[in-house]
Amino acid sequence: MRIKTALIVICFISIILTGCDSKGGHILNIEELPTDHELILYSNNEGIYPNTDVLKNPNNPYADANINMESVWDLYDECPSAKSKYYLWATILAKIPIGEYQYFTAKSLHELYTVGGSENAKKQAKKAYRAVLDHFFNSVTWWEADWINDEVYYSVLLRNMVGESLYDPSEMNLLPLYSDPVLALVDLSEWGYYYNTENCTISKIE
Repeated sequence: MRIKTALIVICFISIILTGCDSKGGHILNIEELPTDHELILYSNNEGIYPNTDVLKNPNNPYADANINMESVWDLYDECPSAKSKYYLWATILAKIPIGEYQYFTAKSLHELYTVGGSENAKKQAKKAYRAVLDHFFNSVTWWEADWINDEVYYSVLLRNMVGESLYDPSEMNLLPLYSDPVLALVDLSEWGYYYNTENCTISKIE
């Protein structure tokens, strides 16, 4: 039973990652999803809106995959590592630039730093979190109210999640990106934002 399940999962990933060239419709090669912790960036702003260089990165297994709003969550569920999550979210961000994808790109970089200590991921995570504030300040993500029997979702402002991620990500099981949380407040101030540590909300500095 386990063998059959594993084969089904492998086939599922293979089918989705076998994309078609948008110009000629040719079948593209299937690439193995990365599980290591080394992050080699194609450019300094890879994964940061409006940059789309992740699509040029030869290490990106999703660069030529047919990813859309419907398939991305299924692909996410099959990601074996923080690094593969980063490539997935950065890829769909480059194709469909919305705040939710920028936030999850940042979070996957944060996870990659947490599990492997990648300094590249740490620096890029800060830039990606800032991009959520600079370009998608009023964007939300949706959380499921799983204590209710019916499927019910409610919106959560991404900017406040960014504040928590930068100031105190311990409840997210992530390592801090700063040696002292006050340094996170300093960066936020320099970027033009104020994080209220009492009610965990972010506002723009007027």
